[in-house]
Amino acid sequence: MAVSSIYQFTRKAVLIIGIGLLAACSQKAETLKITVTQFGSATEDAFDAYGTAQTAQFAPTPKSQNARQSEFITNMEAFTGKVTPSNLPTLLDPDAVKIDPNVAQQWQKTLADLRSQYRQFVAIFDQIEGGSALGASAVTDSGPILEKLRSQLDAITSDLAKDPPQYLVRRGTLIAELNKIRSEPNDDDDAKSLRLQIWWQDWQALMAEEKLLQTHTLRSFMTASSLGAHLQNQIDSYAQLDVTALIGAAEQGIALAGEVRNLPPAELVAQGSNLLETATGSATAIPAQ
Repeated sequence: MAVSSIYQFTRKAVLIIGIGLLAACSQKAETLKITVTQFGSATEDAFDAYGTAQTAQFAPTPKSQNARQSEFITNMEAFTGKVTPSNLPTLLDPDAVKIDPNVAQQWQKTLADLRSQYRQFVAIFDQIEGGSALGASAVTDSGPILEKLRSQLDAITSDLAKDPPQYLVRRGTLIAELNKIRSEPNDDDDAKSLRLQIWWQDWQALMAEEKLLQTHTLRSFMTASSLGAHLQNQIDSYAQLDVTALIGAAEQGIALAGEVRNLPPAELVAQGSNLLETATGSATAIPAQ
């Protein structure tokens, strides 16, 4: 009888301890998901910025509503043909670049494929049974996947730092204006000098806008890269970490994002250019232009 009581007590104790361990494992997995979500959100922001940078390269110089209306009236006065559905967009906005639909479709597919890779990684943790041994194994198995994704992020980031996106159409428009100024036969020296000064100011303004575009895009990727490296540390050390440590890691992730947000543009470029020197694995960057 005494032996039976001891057995029952021991069995209950083991069950209680087991339930406690499972609860702790579940808490660990759920806490790790916070850092995973931080990384996932950062990659979404990065690819949003990547898409914006790609589109911006082919955008014409912004014009006011009145300027567009005046230009349309001038175009219509000079146009002697028949207006059709195919030529109306050009008459309305002659500066707009018509991108080959196949090229545009391929870019959208590339961007969608990139997003999908990182979303699938985040989804791994939504499917993990936190209180099971398989859950801990799934966390460990996700490490090599993250390494490859980080290498890809680092490659794109490095490319953005070394070969920043440009407003290609707007550059072309300004270059055409410069050639027109230089070839104008009726301008006296003072008039030509004034027009060149105005052109120079417009060019400098465009360079400043390009720098802002690069800074925003690069900052988004640097944030994702930093949080990816941080998450890698949590995954690689998962077995040794407790819930308290993982909570601290989530708080540290917020701090890391803040540090990247406060980096000056020159430091962003410097760090972005050096990322591949410490990146794990290899990947081919997909240029933004």
